[in-house]
Amino acid sequence: MFNDLLAIQNKALVMQFYKSFDHRRLSAGLALLSPNLVAHMAGVARPLSSAEFAAMGREVYEAFPDGQHVFDQVIAHRDRVTTSGFFSGTHLGEFKGIPPTGRSVRFAIMHIDRVSYSKIVEHWGMGDSLSMVQQLGMKIVPGPGTLLKLGVKKGRQIQGKMFDRMSAIAQPDDSGQRAANLNDLGRQGVD
Repeated sequence: MFNDLLAIQNKALVMQFYKSFDHRRLSAGLALLSPNLVAHMAGVARPLSSAEFAAMGREVYEAFPDGQHVFDQVIAHRDRVTTSGFFSGTHLGEFKGIPPTGRSVRFAIMHIDRVSYSKIVEHWGMGDSLSMVQQLGMKIVPGPGTLLKLGVKKGRQIQGKMFDRMSAIAQPDDSGQRAANLNDLGRQGVD
């Protein structure tokens, strides 16, 4: 019975956190985070601190000022709350080096939040980043980095070099090396 009550309280707290951000009451949302929060984000090499996680949230809402979470599933069990659904918004501010496009995005998200003493102390988050950047009109290219990591200008330079290289490699030659060259393309990197 105690665990059921705790799960209900934790679910309410986590939903309050997301609603605070969606209604741009950032300070109210941040007050629900432990100062010692550890955030594990898909695609980020190391866990983020509470301050870094807050900065990431601000960056998202500056880029997508009308951004909203819509959860299809909210499951609470003991100290963990799992949310699954979509994030949607209009790209009106710079995001990861991508200038505003004015395009609307809607992509899948899933989070797990661990709560202790009425604070979110740990967060795991992932979103369909590929779908998001495609909806923004960007293309992901294979190689040592992506457009998001390198910025749009550098990403386009790399994309052009890779296209030139692939075009040259894809031309049939007498030595039968075409397939081997295509397989090696990913290992060679881009100058």
